[in-house]
Amino acid sequence: MSVLVRIGNRKAIFRTGVWLCSDPGTETLLNQATESWILSTGGPPLNHPDPEHAAAHEVIRQVGGAITAHIPAAKRRMSKYFFSRRQMRFDF
Repeated sequence: MSVLVRIGNRKAIFRTGVWLCSDPGTETLLNQATESWILSTGGPPLNHPDPEHAAAHEVIRQVGGAITAHIPAAKRRMSKYFFSRRQMRFDF
């Protein structure tokens, strides 16, 4: 369902693959880091029991912060979401 994180004195929520934060700079940083991580690694493993948490954990590890709360999402729905985002993009 969602992951609540703390980065410094700011809090952000990761829900359905998108970061939301009251600070636009932090929100942009997190969304760009997530997109970059998915493009470079393919995102969370296809058989991961909670792909949303795995994605949030990796991004927070990269930018420095901590996960403060987590409510698991429906695995099937989030797996489909991350599967669609891991498709390659071509510039032509």
